[in-house]
Amino acid sequence: MELKEAIEHAIDGNAILFIGSGFSYGSTNLCGDIPLSGRQLAKKLYKLSGIENGNDNPSLASQMYLKKFSQNNLSSLLLNMYTIKQPAPHHILIASINWRRIYTTNYDNLFELSANQAGKAVMPVILGDPPEQYISNSDVCVHINGFIQRLKQGDLVRNFKLTFESYLRDDFTPSKWRTVFQNDISLARAVIFIGYSMYDLDIQRVIDSEDVKHKSVFIASPDLDTDSPDGTILPLFGNLHQIGVEAFGNEISVVRTEYVPHARPKEFLALEKVMAPAPIDEVKNSDAERLFLYGDLKQELISVTSSFPNSSSGRFYLVEREGIATAEQLISEQDIIFTSDLGNGKTIAMEQLAVNLVKKGWNVFRLLEDSRQLRIEVDRLLKLDEPLVFLADLYIPLLDVIDFISLRRQGKRIRFALAARSNIHEAYLDRLEMSLRTTDLAEIDLNRLSSKEAKTFAKLIDSFGLWAEFSAYSDNEKKKLLVEKCDSQIHQILLQLYSSPQISKRIEDIFQQIDDDVRDIVIAAFILKGTGLTIIKQYLNDLLNDSPLLRLSNHDRMPLRLLWNEMSGKMILKSSVLAEYYLTRLARASDVTRVLLEMFKNAHKLQALDKTYIYFMRSVMSFSALRRLLPKIGFPAATITFYEQIQTYKFAQKNAHYWLQYAIARLSLEDDLDVIEKYFISAYSFANKRDGYDTFQIDNHYARFLLTRATKSISCDEAFNYFKESCRLLKKQMENEMKYYPYRVATNVSDFFLAHRDSLSVQQRTEVLEFCGFVLKRVASLPKNTREHRHVLDSKRAMEFVLASAQ
Repeated sequence: MELKEAIEHAIDGNAILFIGSGFSYGSTNLCGDIPLSGRQLAKKLYKLSGIENGNDNPSLASQMYLKKFSQNNLSSLLLNMYTIKQPAPHHILIASINWRRIYTTNYDNLFELSANQAGKAVMPVILGDPPEQYISNSDVCVHINGFIQRLKQGDLVRNFKLTFESYLRDDFTPSKWRTVFQNDISLARAVIFIGYSMYDLDIQRVIDSEDVKHKSVFIASPDLDTDSPDGTILPLFGNLHQIGVEAFGNEISVVRTEYVPHARPKEFLALEKVMAPAPIDEVKNSDAERLFLYGDLKQELISVTSSFPNSSSGRFYLVEREGIATAEQLISEQDIIFTSDLGNGKTIAMEQLAVNLVKKGWNVFRLLEDSRQLRIEVDRLLKLDEPLVFLADLYIPLLDVIDFISLRRQGKRIRFALAARSNIHEAYLDRLEMSLRTTDLAEIDLNRLSSKEAKTFAKLIDSFGLWAEFSAYSDNEKKKLLVEKCDSQIHQILLQLYSSPQISKRIEDIFQQIDDDVRDIVIAAFILKGTGLTIIKQYLNDLLNDSPLLRLSNHDRMPLRLLWNEMSGKMILKSSVLAEYYLTRLARASDVTRVLLEMFKNAHKLQALDKTYIYFMRSVMSFSALRRLLPKIGFPAATITFYEQIQTYKFAQKNAHYWLQYAIARLSLEDDLDVIEKYFISAYSFANKRDGYDTFQIDNHYARFLLTRATKSISCDEAFNYFKESCRLLKKQMENEMKYYPYRVATNVSDFFLAHRDSLSVQQRTEVLEFCGFVLKRVASLPKNTREHRHVLDSKRAMEFVLASAQ
């Protein structure tokens, strides 16, 4: 960005100012001098300590100073050094601009004093101050390393970043102000750095993760050596102008005389307004190939569906799922929730639904984060009295936001269109209903294509020649492949296509381009995708050791571009199925397990900063998630290693969810049943210590465990006792719930009956048959959509089989 344009954005109130020690040039402190930079301060402290040849590290220099003098001496020196007596005219001029917000690594009060002399009041804050008390006010200067006028005894370690001990801590990353800073630079039209050297790794991480180089401007000293570290590093992050702070002030004066300010538009940061893209209807082979192989959805083609194909060729880009039409019909009266397992089409269905609703006159907004800013933006929308739909492709981290909106939408035409993985939605449905403040929501399961959709999907693959070695199949054989072998699931269809020699070779070639030192980033990105999280640079830098994205060379970035698009601060992986294919079939179990444990460790450290990290830990603890994250070769050992390693973390140790998932894992791996029972006991124990904890999920899986134990028991009487206890739990759930979960478990009764049919007493056999009759009676009373669920149908067939076998 050119300097003139950046200044114009600043005049409009659309720029962030970040000032370092070079900003102080021309000011006067209480000693009558210009405040020292960090490097100059280090040399002064070394000299006062009697060390002639010290380095320019202020943290080490202050430590040497404190070996000879007290903290009070150092505090007094700093107060005189960084309390400003008089700013220069250019400081007052710069402070007169209506900045969106000001950030500084300086200790001094120069900006606040300059603003005061410009007729403005600017509030100084430090990282320990709660952002929610200040964020609504743009006239705030955030002192990242501490503020001189708040320096108290003991603050040289706690709230003032100078001493060696204080530098050992990373105060910025876990601070809520980091999130505010990320949001600010993302929303700003320009980010202007004055006299800042970018030496701070914490700041580098954020600047890099938000991809703001195109709108960043650095004002540096005219005598900066371009071959120096600063001269080399700064151009990597923005446009470098070696004019100095005084000349920058003069540039502001010049631009002000010529430029007519624009009113700041009401922008959205925590919300994203969905717009109908300019349509095109010609679908190229490359468009379909990128969609199928990489999940790269072309927005302009969203409307080219099987219902509205290209007028000349008859080809279409997407299958119009029946669930989308259902959602469009119901959304006037109900909230919508799309559910599916990974890769079965809910994200694309959400995109199609969003565009269709916009065309029908709804104002559609995506919920991007749980923040105070979002509440401000939502409150602004609620005053418009317009039809609104709020979208969230992963609603779990946004439950508090959903509750906030639900509380305020009474009497208004406001609906939610949400989505989640099926297994995650099962666990969170009760909480979702509480947040929506209604149980009247339309749950639309997208896991399986209908017969008509499967036929249309086969036609879509056919029209773009993506069948590979299945090309010679007849139309009926292709449909049979999709319906029977792939179970009518898009996820399975894609894996089938990926497994064909022609396509699998292309996929392997892509990953062979990635060097070993970049492979951990790829694995981490795919793990994030597997949990349903958006792949953001910040998450990768936070969850992997040493912020590896900061050190990527252009050579390393090239193959990664085949896997995701780099956008403003986000890297959007294009295919969750491709991620699963790589993790489970191409990666090494030792590599994936190591990276997953590293990510869990760092998420555990950062859980207080962002709820996303709690969601991440809870997600990867789920055994169903591990099935899609860990390689098939070595899966049992990798699974046990993961659960045993995370058991040392506080988040898992007393977590009922952890012990339940570990029990499910060991049960699925057919381990020692006595050991598994101890894990269930632990799950119940920790659940009972939490007020209001619903043990429905534990009961459901424990009932399955009991039926497994009953089936494997040698003693018929012992087996029957396990069966009775399982039935007690299942009956309770069937009587109190209208969901399919207890029926899925009850299907296992047929295995128990076959194992012990010849040994059961007349009374025992009668009780088994009575339970089967009870299940069938309950099935008949279920709502139609639950009654027709595949797990309920399987259970019904199993009960009928037992009754028929007993004749």
